[in-house]
Amino acid sequence: MKRPGYSFFPVLVVLLFAFQWTSAVAQPLVLPPWREALPAARETAEISVGTTSVLVDLALTPNQQQLGLGYRNGLEPGTGMLFVFPESSERSFWMKGMRFCLDIIWIEGEAITGAAESVCPDPAGTLDAERETYPSTGPASHVLEMPAGWLRANGYGPGTPVIIPDIPSQG
Repeated sequence: MKRPGYSFFPVLVVLLFAFQWTSAVAQPLVLPPWREALPAARETAEISVGTTSVLVDLALTPNQQQLGLGYRNGLEPGTGMLFVFPESSERSFWMKGMRFCLDIIWIEGEAITGAAESVCPDPAGTLDAERETYPSTGPASHVLEMPAGWLRANGYGPGTPVIIPDIPSQG
């Protein structure tokens, strides 16, 4: 003989499972930041500094320039980042988000005009208002970032010729 009241149990289990499944499906999938797709690779160009060819990632847009080399672990030998600005102006950089030391090289016309050499990231927890800034020595239409010590290792400084192909800025 069948016990009354127990025939609804399998139906209840199926309904609960169906409800759980539809709730899970209805929720939008949110990926943690480390699982999101990386932005498309930046444009690159080959420039010449003195007698040295350098492959540079280009920072053309304000968003690319704000990020710069931040959150990278380093640079491959012979590579750097070139910031291309729509007009010549005094520039100021900081090391927010940086994980390694740099030479920040100011370029105007076809030559290096100055540099902030071997500058290193601020200590963890530094507030933006307390970060060290590195102003240019005058107007610059381009800024080149290379690994710390690169200028010294190559014997380059103010007056060193720089050849940059025609790269339109997007800022």
